[in-house]
Amino acid sequence: MIVTAALSWWNEKPEDLVACVKGMAQVADRVVAVDGAYRRYPNATARSDGSQVEAIRETALANGLDPLIIQPSRTWTGEIEKRSALFALAASHSDWVIVVDADHVISADRGDVRRDLRFAEVDVFDVPFLTPVSGPVEKKSATNWHKQQANVETRYPLILRALPGLTVERRHWWYVAYKEGRKVWLSGGDTSPDDREVGYAVMHGTLRSRYTVEHRCLMRSEEQMLAARAWYNDRVIVVAKTGQEDSVPDLPEPRYDYVTVPY
Repeated sequence: MIVTAALSWWNEKPEDLVACVKGMAQVADRVVAVDGAYRRYPNATARSDGSQVEAIRETALANGLDPLIIQPSRTWTGEIEKRSALFALAASHSDWVIVVDADHVISADRGDVRRDLRFAEVDVFDVPFLTPVSGPVEKKSATNWHKQQANVETRYPLILRALPGLTVERRHWWYVAYKEGRKVWLSGGDTSPDDREVGYAVMHGTLRSRYTVEHRCLMRSEEQMLAARAWYNDRVIVVAKTGQEDSVPDLPEPRYDYVTVPY
């Protein structure tokens, strides 16, 4: 059984990437890390500093992970395009894909988790997700959603069976794949009878073993928080105009709003 951690990252502190990769090693066999900013993100670049690449590679190798690190030659049209490429790479030759952002730190019992995965009858596991914070949350939150997550444990679908055609559609948390020849939602999506393109949602489960994701978004720098806020504000406009999240031709250039707290 091969478990692959799928890491999307760009412009992170090397020490944060070290903590993230160490967490992956508590569950995974390999890591696929895809670099690059979204086209409409403030100060977007196609590639991060080399120190970040080395932090991922060296930490992975030191902790028994096989790393595949991809640095693109251009910025991504958005999170849908980037995550879709990431998922395709991670699912190849894998049995399970662990969805990881650079501000995630996993804590798990490796043996028990992998035993649960080996004998799983479901295709998605919803895992405990905790967002710690110290100090005034208003000064640390890019969005109201992030503020509401502070010191609250929720559950999110972050362990996915590597089904054929695993990809992302329309929203960054809407995951689809093929099961028994039929297109299915793994997370989010429209499962109404009117949606003829995608058939149904697969069954989710919860692990019996210890597995927690610490979401460190409220521990980031003010610069990172404000850039994310501007990006989320722009994404609201993109979705209103296009019905999906990525940049498309003929959209006006973003006018970054660093003040309004969206969502």
